[in-house]
Order: sequence, then structure tokens, then C-alpha cells
Amino acid sequence: MRIKNIKKVGMITGFSIILASSIFVFNESRNIADVSNEKVVYSDISEQVKGVQHEKKQKEVKKKKPSKNEKGAYNVSGTLIVNKKYGLDEDYTYEDNQELYDEATAAFEKMQQDAEKDGVWFHIVSRYRSYAVQNWVYENYKKDREDVDTFSAQPGHSEHQTGLAFDLNGEDQETSSNEKFEGTEQYKWLRKNAYKYGFILRYPKDKKDITGYKFEPWHYRYVGTDISYDLKDGETTLEEYFNLE
Repeated sequence: MRIKNIKKVGMITGFSIILASSIFVFNESRNIADVSNEKVVYSDISEQVKGVQHEKKQKEVKKKKPSKNEKGAYNVSGTLIVNKKYGLDEDYTYEDNQELYDEATAAFEKMQQDAEKDGVWFHIVSRYRSYAVQNWVYENYKKDREDVDTFSAQPGHSEHQTGLAFDLNGEDQETSSNEKFEGTEQYKWLRKNAYKYGFILRYPKDKKDITGYKFEPWHYRYVGTDISYDLKDGETTLEEYFNLE
């Protein structure tokens, strides 16, 4: 009887040891799996961090500084740049970029004709302005407006001096050179079609911190179709497109 009890106890003890060993092995396996999963998660996070860093590095591309052509105008790959930072000499006129001026004239006439076929008519309110005329315009605004620099360029810093900037309007004088133009059929047509002829909306909404100018729905700039197709969304400025300093 005693021997049987000893055998029974031995069997129970052996079973307990096997069970405990199994539980230990199971727990260790689970811990190893957890550690393995943690490594996978860490690896995923590491890859994500690397991706974000790579994207940030791409965005931090060195800013470009336009070069001056033989006429004294700043440009990037042939596209004239005139803004608050890069200006023109007092004696610069549209004749200094005559070829582009003529190209812009032909493009506008084609655009105007096609718009009329769609039942939309608009005309040029202002195009070329000499340095002297821009000085007169600016000084007159300055007399009455403290925020003049948000809607009028200082002499030498107006795109109009190149003859490549077009201020447009329809028949209603109430919408001429003001934000009311945004509500016109002319604006809607231009936003939808101007890029097809090489024109871009030069001063889009919410870009004042970049261009220095408030939203001007009437101001279009001729840049050629190679660029205008890239900027057809009407939300990107030339400064952003060329990543200018």
C-alpha cells in the first residue's frame, strides 16, 4: 500500500513538473512572440520616421535666386520675375521683352475670341505701365491708403512694366479691379480656361504672405503654356513654382 502511494505521489509530482514546464515554455514562447511583434512595430515606426525625414529633406530644397538677363530683368529659365524683391530699372519697357510681349498679345486675342464664342466678353483695363506711370499710381494710392503695398506695386516692382500683366474686366465698371470681379462670369470663364492660352492667376487667395499682395481675381500674367498648365489650379504662385528666395 505504501509503495502504491509513493508511486501515485511520484506520478502526480512528475505530471506537475511536466505541466509547469509546459506553462513556462508557453509563456516564454508568448514573450518571444511579443518581443518579435514589438520589433516589427518598431521597424515599421522606424521606416515611417525615415519616410518623413526624406520627405522633409525634399521640401528643404535650396531656394533659387533669379538671374539677370542682358536687359536687366530678373528671370528663371526665361520666365521674367517681377515682384517685391526683384525689380526693373527705371528705363525698362515692354520693348525690352518685345518677343514675349507680342506672344502675349496674340495669346490674349485668341483667348478673348474663344471666350466670346462661349458668350463671355472681357477687355483689358490695364496692361503696360511705364515706371513713371506706376510711380504716379502708387503715390496717389499712398495718399489715401495705409495698406497701399498690399494692392499696388512700388515703381520698378510692377509686372505691368513688362507688358505681360493683364488687368481684366467685363462691362460692369463696379467689378473693375476689385474683388467683386470674382463673382462674374468672366472670372469663372478665365479660371476654367485661361491656362490653355498661357495665362495664370498671378495673385491667388491666401497667398499674401508669399506674394505680398492680397487676392486679385482680375490680374492675369502671361507665362506661356509650359508653365500655365502646371499652375492651372490657380492656387500656386510663381514664387512657389520656382521656389524663389
